Amino acid sequence: MTDTAISRASLVAGIEAAALVLAQQLGLGDETRASDDWPIGEGDAVLSMPFAGDPNSSFVLAVNDDVAERLLSNTSLLASTFAAATQVFNDATGAGLEPTTVTRAEVLQPAFIAEILDNGSLTAVAGITLPIESAPQPERQPEPEAYEPAPIVDTSGFGVGVGGAAASSLRVLHDVELVVTAELGRTTMPVRDLLGLAPGMVVEIDRAAGSPIDLLVNGRKIAAGEVVVIDEEYGIRITEIAPAGEHAR
Repeated sequence: MTDTAISRASLVAGIEAAALVLAQQLGLGDETRASDDWPIGEGDAVLSMPFAGDPNSSFVLAVNDDVAERLLSNTSLLASTFAAATQVFNDATGAGLEPTTVTRAEVLQPAFIAEILDNGSLTAVAGITLPIESAPQPERQPEPEAYEPAPIVDTSGFGVGVGGAAASSLRVLHDVELVVTAELGRTTMPVRDLLGLAPGMVVEIDRAAGSPIDLLVNGRKIAAGEVVVIDEEYGIRITEIAPAGEHAR
């Protein structure tokens, strides 16, 4: 990204608008909505288009394998649609992203996500990755003698550093709002089981009773904690900060 002053609201609006272009021109649906989930699993494929001059930042579209094969068989339509989506995103955010070639790739959870729906049913998921490398780096300021290194979250999903030069280079992102998610557990379900869910049914997850709650940023675990109640609202008391190696996975 070329403008670090872009607000989160603009980015969310931009990915929703871009996803709607992908949905309508590729025959995937008629509605989009912002989401924090990236429910990609076995049988799904991710189409990715890096931006010119910033190969680590890209538009991505997740669909099932059959739809991916159909789309990849019409490269001209795919290219023109992703280019149109890029222009819509630029108009909404004031960014200056330039489209390139769309290919099949493996992509970690994007920074901003929009679901694509057809008559209310989820058919695809679009997203945009925004690595910190694309942000201008300010001059490093001297640190006070009593400076304590603190964990720094990498918004691109490319790892976490602590203190020192990394802290200085990330100051331009201090006011950027990130979605922090408390995750009790996960499970994988076939679509037929999801469509059959009803009130009162129990869904098993991969976490034992009494286990710590994971704290996630952009799908990456940054800490663990325990549930507390504060003024009749739930909160998480941090009990553990995830090691740097775990952030990078």
